Order: sequence, then structure tokens, then C-alpha cells
Amino acid sequence: MSDVSANREAIKKNKKRIFEIDSQVMTNKTMIYASRSMIEENRLMILSNYAAAFMGNRQIANSNTDEIFENRQAILDNAESNNEVEENFINSQKNKAALDFLNHRSALNSAVLSISEEMAEINSRLIDINRRIMESNQEIVEFNQKQIDMNSSLLGGDLQTSKATPDSNATTIENNQKMMTELEERVSSNRAKMESLISTSEKNSESLMENKKGISDRRQLMMSNREKIMANKSKIFS
Repeated sequence: MSDVSANREAIKKNKKRIFEIDSQVMTNKTMIYASRSMIEENRLMILSNYAAAFMGNRQIANSNTDEIFENRQAILDNAESNNEVEENFINSQKNKAALDFLNHRSALNSAVLSISEEMAEINSRLIDINRRIMESNQEIVEFNQKQIDMNSSLLGGDLQTSKATPDSNATTIENNQKMMTELEERVSSNRAKMESLISTSEKNSESLMENKKGISDRRQLMMSNREKIMANKSKIFS
């Protein structure tokens, strides 16, 4: 078989191989978009759950705490004492109630501070991710510019097929084959990572839905507690 015929057969095989690689690359692209959609949905649900838990439920719970201790103060203020011992008991209970409230508030402050520190770290990571996205966008721009320049060169006269030789064609074919091997390895690696990412996103979505239900259930419990608090308030002033 002549060099020309051998090159023709190699090009034909490469074309089929490129078609298969193209199919796998585009499948990965579709999976990436699907995973990104799931990640965005989860991110928005995280923010929704955060707002509901921190800005909603937490304020209800804190309001309940305030009214519980207001009731405690009113109960103790209305308690009658017949001697100094009983008076000391009432006053010490007032001090205990104040300390219980302050200890609870201080523990909450520590918890919120710890959460805020973690959120600050997450924000730093998000900033870094944004930077990496911008760098990736720049790579696309540079690649496009390089290909535009190549098209311009070809249109300007660099496309000189008459200078091609069997040896130069064979070199191009060999380089294409090396590139295809690298592509196939990357495609396979990306597919494995993508499948793992989608699985993780699905599990995250399930956890977020459970969290959303937990937030709703806890809100109902808070409102039930509030009814009991108001019932106690009515008894205090009845």
C-alpha cells in the first residue's frame, strides 16, 4: 500500500474515531449543564432554607424566649412573700431567671459566631470560584482569537495545498491520533467525575428537601409553644 493510500485509510479511521469522541464530549457537555442546573437549584434552595430558618423560625423562637422570661418575671413579681426568707427566695429566682436567659443568649452568640465564621470562609471560596470562572472565560476568548487569526491566515493565502506531501500528511495524522488518545482519556475521566457529581447533587437535593420539611415542622412547634406562652400570660393577669 502506498503512503497516500495508507494516509487515506488512517484519515478514514480517524474520522470515525473523532465522531465517537465528539459524541462523548457532547454527552459530557449535556451532563455538565444538567449538573449545573441541579447545583443552581440546590443553591437557591439552600438560600431559601437559610432565610426561612434564620430570618423566620429563629425570630419566632427568640420572640418566644423573650416572652417566656417576661412571664417568669411577672410571675415572680406577683408572688407574695411573708418573710425575708420567702423574699430572698423570690429575688434569687429572679436572678436565676436572668442568668438562665443570659447564659442561653451567650451560647447562641457563640453558635452564631461559629456559623458566621464558616459562612465567611464559604464566601472566600465563592470569590475564588468566581475568579476561576473568569479565568476560564478568558481562555475561551484567547482560544477564539487564535482560531480567528488562523482563519484569517488561511483566507490570506496560507492554505497552500500544493505544498502538502505524504510525509507531512502522515505527521499531521500521527499528531491527530495522539490528540485523540489524550481526548479519550480526558473524556473518560470527566464522565466519571460527572456521574459522581450528579449523584452528590441528587443526595444534596434530598437532604435539602428534608431540611425544608424540618424547618416547617419546627415552625409549627414554635407556634404551638407560643399558644402555651400566651395561655400562661392570660393566667398571670387573670
